[in-house]
Amino acid sequence: MRADARPAAGALLFLGLCWTLVLAPARPAGSEMAEKRYPLSKAAELKAKLLDRPSTPEAASWATEYVTQPEIDRLDPVARAAERIWAARVGLAAGARGAEQKKLRQILSHLEECPLDSLALRRAGSGLVRIGVVIPLTGRFDRYGKTFVQGLRVAMEEHNREWAPNLTLILHDSEGDPLVGARKARWLLRDHGVSVIIGELFSANTAPLAAASQVVGAVLISPSATNERLAILGDAVFQLHLGNGVLAQALTRVLAKEMPKSSVGVLVAGTPDDSARAVALLSSCKAAGVEVAGTEVVPENAVDLTRAISSLRGKHAGALVLLTPPRLAGIAAAQLPTAWPKARVFGFDALDPAGLNGEARAALEGATYFATDYVLTGAPRDSFETRYRRSFGDSPTRMSVRGYLVGLSVTRGIERGSLNASMLREALRAQLYDSDEGRALRALRPLVPAEPERFAIQSGKAVPVSQNPLSP
Repeated sequence: MRADARPAAGALLFLGLCWTLVLAPARPAGSEMAEKRYPLSKAAELKAKLLDRPSTPEAASWATEYVTQPEIDRLDPVARAAERIWAARVGLAAGARGAEQKKLRQILSHLEECPLDSLALRRAGSGLVRIGVVIPLTGRFDRYGKTFVQGLRVAMEEHNREWAPNLTLILHDSEGDPLVGARKARWLLRDHGVSVIIGELFSANTAPLAAASQVVGAVLISPSATNERLAILGDAVFQLHLGNGVLAQALTRVLAKEMPKSSVGVLVAGTPDDSARAVALLSSCKAAGVEVAGTEVVPENAVDLTRAISSLRGKHAGALVLLTPPRLAGIAAAQLPTAWPKARVFGFDALDPAGLNGEARAALEGATYFATDYVLTGAPRDSFETRYRRSFGDSPTRMSVRGYLVGLSVTRGIERGSLNASMLREALRAQLYDSDEGRALRALRPLVPAEPERFAIQSGKAVPVSQNPLSP
């Protein structure tokens, strides 16, 4: 090509691109919504469309189709009537004509005479798109609450970016007071008609929320409560709880990897909690093929553990697992240099050096323990941390991870076709740990790769073994 022809060719190419852009069809209004994914069931898809676009002309046909869906027939009588009344009103307001108008009016004339509670109609009208959150946003626990909400927002933004309907959070500050939290929960349930409440941080503060939500059949998810008695308040109370079985399996995996040819000795305090952890650990070791050389049970008020420690050492155990309260862990650590020098020690939260004296911290140098917090792993961790920093300019915390996991549990339940609280309850039941403990506590299983947080004691401090969220 000649040199003088190159500018002419470039100009022609530029004009061609401009002409292509001019002739390209304009993007229709609402195409962003058309590109979104809808819940898996037909009824949930129709409801998502009615909630997001109630005024569009197509809403009349959506409403007519929605009221005949088999999922609506399977709802309890009150919820079934409320859903059909709501859909009929939306369809008529959107300008239904002909046979559609006649059918929707027949539904209203037949069902509006039923003595329905206005709460049922409000909940039908909002579906699951409004999620109530009762969490401390002021006071001594405000950082926990605020970082939890930030993690929750990341999960909601992921859903709203790809799925319909759009979900919104209604935040209420519990101030860390159970009475204030219960009052805020009643406002959300009665005034806003929400069907899902997320909160509280502590078991004592969660109990009033559980009582208030179960009276009206709403779903409650606590991100950090640990009391199995909460489950008896209603069958729609769930917890993001790391039970003994999960912690025991995490510890057993480390033992099997780092000490494949050695046995372990287990020192257990005679408390109910530690005894339950011992049962879970022994069962997990048996399943994983980790040999247990012996188990020594000591009283909770013991002050001399040298005999029990020496007994385990004499059975040629290669490592010591401490399942005791923090006080006994400190006593055992102080007596290790004489009873079992240079012992490899494993355990759980009781080994946290923050609660031990200097002598105990020095004796536990190199010990490994697992905390009752989740840490994300693999690609989900990288994705979550990147989005979190982009949104909030800070690194995620442990409560941020809990917020993200709770948010995923709710959004996945909605994406799989839940229409109301009762259907979401069943979807959440499918997310529980498949164990007696998981079912008793209604402990939700993470929906992305996550594991208990692991620490090693180095220079008297707890150091995360991998890149984990910051405290709190």
